[in-house]
This record gives sequence, C-alpha cells and structure tokens, in this order.
Amino acid sequence: MKTRKYIYTTLATCLFVFSSCLNDLDVLPLDPTVETADKAYTDAESYTKGLHKIYSVWALSGQDGSSSSDISGLDAGNTALLRCWWTLQEQPTDEMKNAWNDAWCTEVNYMTWTTNKVEPIEGVYQRCMYIVALVNEFLKNIPNAPESIDKESYIAQARFNRAFAYYILMDMFALPPFITEKNYSIEPAPLSREDLFNWIEAELNEIKPNLPSPRSEYGVADQAVASSLLARMYLNAEVYTGKARYSECINACNEVIKAGYQLADNYADLFKADNGENPDTKKEIIYPIIFDGDKTQSWGMAAIIIGARGAEDKDVLLAHSGVDQGWAGFRATSNLVHLFDFQNDEEPKASEIQDKRGIFYDKGRSIDITSSVSGTFETEGWSVFKFSNLDSNGQPGKNTLWVDTDFPMFRLGDIYLMYAEAVARGGEGSKASAVEYINALRKRAYGDEKHNISENWLEENNFRNLLDERGRELYWEGIRRTDLVRFDLLTSGSYTWDFKGGINTGVGVNKRYNVYPIPVTDLTVNGNLQQNEGY
Repeated sequence: MKTRKYIYTTLATCLFVFSSCLNDLDVLPLDPTVETADKAYTDAESYTKGLHKIYSVWALSGQDGSSSSDISGLDAGNTALLRCWWTLQEQPTDEMKNAWNDAWCTEVNYMTWTTNKVEPIEGVYQRCMYIVALVNEFLKNIPNAPESIDKESYIAQARFNRAFAYYILMDMFALPPFITEKNYSIEPAPLSREDLFNWIEAELNEIKPNLPSPRSEYGVADQAVASSLLARMYLNAEVYTGKARYSECINACNEVIKAGYQLADNYADLFKADNGENPDTKKEIIYPIIFDGDKTQSWGMAAIIIGARGAEDKDVLLAHSGVDQGWAGFRATSNLVHLFDFQNDEEPKASEIQDKRGIFYDKGRSIDITSSVSGTFETEGWSVFKFSNLDSNGQPGKNTLWVDTDFPMFRLGDIYLMYAEAVARGGEGSKASAVEYINALRKRAYGDEKHNISENWLEENNFRNLLDERGRELYWEGIRRTDLVRFDLLTSGSYTWDFKGGINTGVGVNKRYNVYPIPVTDLTVNGNLQQNEGY
C-alpha cells in the first residue's frame, strides 16, 4: 500500500523553496495522497508526524522509499542530505577521494568546481532550505495543536532542526537566504554571516530549556545536543564572525560532559549496525542520524558504507561489511593513512596499524593515488571500513542493502577534542582536563598508556597535533572540511594532498573554495541573494 505523504507546505512556501524547479505558478499538489498544511495538521498524531518528518530529512530523500524525492529535480538516491553533506565535507579534503568518473566527482576531488550545477552542492542547499520551510510551516500551525501534545518541547525540537539546518548553510554557503515563520518573503534576503551566527546562537540558547533533558530519548534533539552544536559553532566562530569564542566553546563542552556521557569501550563498535541498540555505544553517541534496514530505506547511510567497499563477490562483502554489493568509489588519501603508526613504517599494512582507530582494507590497493582522478582508479587508495553493516557480534544487519548503522553526528570523542583545542587556543579551561580527555581517547585507541601526551603537546606545531588527532579519531565523520578551514589549510599551498587543485602532488587553490557557491538555481529567482566572493 502506498505510504501516505505529509507535505507540510503552503502555496507560498512552495514558491520559495522550490521556485528554481517550477515552470509555472500552479504548485498546488495534483497527487491526491499529498496534503497541504491546512489539511495535514488536524490532530495530535498529525503534529507528531510533522515533527518526525522534519527530523527525517537528514536520512530520507522522500517518503515512498529510496526512489522518491520530496524536491523536484533532485535525484532521490544521489541527493539524500546526509550523503551530500558527508561528500562535501570529506571528498575535497585530505581524507577522501572518489574513484567514480562522474564529472562532478572530478571537480570536488580537485577543488575546481564552479557555479555550474554540482549535484551534492545542490542537494545540501535545497534540502537544508526544505527543513527550514517545513519548520516554518510547523511553527505557524502548532498554536492550533491539541493540548495533549507537549507544545513547548515540539516547538523547541522543530526550532533546533531549523537552527541546525542554518548552521550547515552558514558553514558551507556563508550567505543563504534567511526566512522564518515571522518574516515570510518570496525573495528572502540573507543575513551577514556574523548576524546569522548570532541568530543561531540566540535561537539555541532560547530553546534549550524546553528541549528534552540529556539522554532522555536516543535520536531526539535534547539539551546536550544543542550544547554540542553550540560548541562546534564556537570552536569555528573566528571563521564565521572574525571573533574567537573559545571560552564559550569550553563552557558548552562542559555542559555536555556533565550530562553523563562516557566513551564507548570499543571504538569500532561506534560505527556498526547495532550502534543505536548497544548500551556501550549509546553512552557515547550524543546525536545520531538514525537508520533501520527495514524502515529507512535510503542511500543516506547505505551509500557511505557501500561506496567505500570494493566490488568483491557477495560472500566476501557480507563477511567483512554486512552488505552484498560494493561500488569501489570512496578511497582514503595517503595523508589519512599516514596519520596512523605502523609496526613497519617502510612497508605499511592495514593489519599492522597500532592504533585501533585505523580501520582500513588494503588488499590489492596502493596507499598513494597517482592516477588522474578524472576517471576510475581501481587499485589506488585504501578502502575505509570504519562504517559497517555488521553488528558488534559480527552479524549482518537486518538488510544487506539498506543498512542499520546510525551516523553519529555528535559524540563525546569530538566534545573531548573540541574542549582540548579550545583550551590550547587560549580559552578559559583546564589544561589538565584537556590532557586527560586526549589521553582517554588514546588509551582506547592503543590499549595502553604508552602514547599519553603532555600539556606541551597541545600547543606544538601551531596546534597541528590536535588537528592530526582529530583526523585519527574523527576521520570520515563529516567534520574534516570544517576543521581544515579553521586551521586555514583547506585552500593553502602550505599543506597539500593527493590531487588537491588537480595536481598529482597537490597545490594550493583559491580561497573562494573555503565555501561553496550559492546555487544559480536560487540566484536566478531571488534578486536579494548575492554570490559568494570569487565565484
């Protein structure tokens, strides 16, 4: 039976969000299974479904399975929000290159994209603005909701999702259009990047008391989740506003730490098919994007796992990954591999990495990517097996195509590293605590205390030790691009990697690539928008 769709948009909202995809003004739904807001919001259950729909945009491209898309003109599989965001945060960096021969893959591998349409750029921008539109409509309607629902909590959770979407847009696009339920416009203007930062900060602080208490329900935006997002914003505040906010980052990290999260005992289990059910991993994961092989059939997480595997036969794939196909696309750069210590540095092997966080597959693969990445390179670049559809007992998830593995958007390991960096950069915190947090991560990684660090380590090499540690702990978790921008290394010629700038050994690129261009599809219909500098 066809799933009933709840599309919570009025005619005006549709004109705003989807104007680049429309040929005329007749945007009222023709499909009788699609409902507009005046009909969709009727009882308590409909408001719960509306809130769940807002959450779901990160995981699902549409509501009729993996082939459906809520947004006209966006491919359902290729433009799932998590997949697109992860691609843009990892593929241009020193952690990953893509072996596919799609034209956009080459542009993102090389950091040579232009204002021409690039599928993942379009996907992140439009789906984040879709979240904004859904939230705005939800907030306009919820005053009419029955008293049987917790309106304050529902409102706070919806506003968190909107603030999170705007954070992604601020980080990646700098100057997105700004619209809320209170300032509707057909052609919304952007705020300055600093003003948008300030709005997100104020929004999160205002809603935090009405969010659920920390750890009350897995997968729900609670008070610790809001503090985690604030910490990430504050750590990068100098990029967004020109003003350092390291002490505020430390305070936000402390709020998360005191909520009682703990490091999981086994690092690898954090990225397995039962990470949302395993008590050991749930004690570290602060906020996941949830996937279930039966209920959330999308390419949001499946693409990350399958794309990192080679095209071995089905039995081999099932044994080491819990999936039955591999796309042989996403590969580790040599820079990522060499962050880890090997028993024999002269002849590195994946099986001889001393750090348990280095989860690679090297059979038939060279470490270096030397072929032109404008086409498929079959034997270059190690595979990353960090994310898996096997559970902590080595058994496949419920489905060998649609994975059960949740994506940890925020977890305690990152909070520890943010705290340490903010202290090292001069924030008001404890260096002793910073060292303690780093050593806890390294003890888990190595199984001993022989690799402990001291306070001097925090500030050495212009904080590069911390950047490298973030690479070892957080690689392929969608954070690297933002980290490299903060360290002024994403575009710099002082630090290069495989095919940065389109050159085999890497070269610096124009600073405009620190942000992505505003899609032309939106610029052409909104005269109040402006393209980012250099594009």
